[in-house]
Amino acid sequence: MMNSRRLWAALGLVALTVAGCGGGSGDGLDANGRPLGEGVDPSGPMTASFASIQSHVFTPMCTACHAGAAAPRGLRLDATNSYALLVGAASSEVPSLMRVAPGDAANSYLIHKLEGHQAVGARMPLGGPYLDAQSINLIRQWINNGAQK
Repeated sequence: MMNSRRLWAALGLVALTVAGCGGGSGDGLDANGRPLGEGVDPSGPMTASFASIQSHVFTPMCTACHAGAAAPRGLRLDATNSYALLVGAASSEVPSLMRVAPGDAANSYLIHKLEGHQAVGARMPLGGPYLDAQSINLIRQWINNGAQK
């Protein structure tokens, strides 16, 4: 049987270990409980997360035009600005539609532009090559899942 001094030392060590691991605070996890940065590897497969979409689509394909002060319609799709300018923001071409309406991909202007059934302007990316159906479906899934950052 363990003496009381050893027992208290063991309990103290357990308490320090639990406190050091974050104690279930959620630090380092996204809203879905996945590690932050999941899906960010541009060499890995694209996933239905904002970070992955940013690294696979917005940064390499869209920022050729949608960057800086001269970005069309003020839509800058660089990593610093894209989320704020997309999610919950009214489209400047069709103000009755959000660029990205969280939970509603069918009524998100981004999907209209990517699929080529927009009311105004051209399909994106301008002049192609256009995104494949799988990539558009991952963006659609991200939006339908609430468009979390």
